[in-house]
Amino acid sequence: MAQGRRRGLDYTPLFMFLLSKVGRPWDEVFSEAVSRLDRREPIFWMVSLHRDGAEPYIAVSGSSYFSGLYVDEEGVLRKVDSALDETSLAPSCKCCTHTFNGKPFTRKFRQG
Repeated sequence: MAQGRRRGLDYTPLFMFLLSKVGRPWDEVFSEAVSRLDRREPIFWMVSLHRDGAEPYIAVSGSSYFSGLYVDEEGVLRKVDSALDETSLAPSCKCCTHTFNGKPFTRKFRQG
């Protein structure tokens, strides 16, 4: 294995932690999250420090999706689009189990 390469890291627990803290002060959430990690970057895959440029969802792999988050003007962690859920997105293939925030998609794969 190449030295310095990071393989097989699963940040699902981090993403679920961040989702559980929506509505809480960002400084507290960030402090707790960063204290448990070896690096900060994965936090910012999901969280934008500003509403502008924040994505409604992130794709972690070809089949795992999570809500995009941002820090509002008052320093509170928020979802970019609180209406998005496992019913909102369609799978890109029929061979994988696609999930949104840990819940399987309810829509079926449609080719075409």
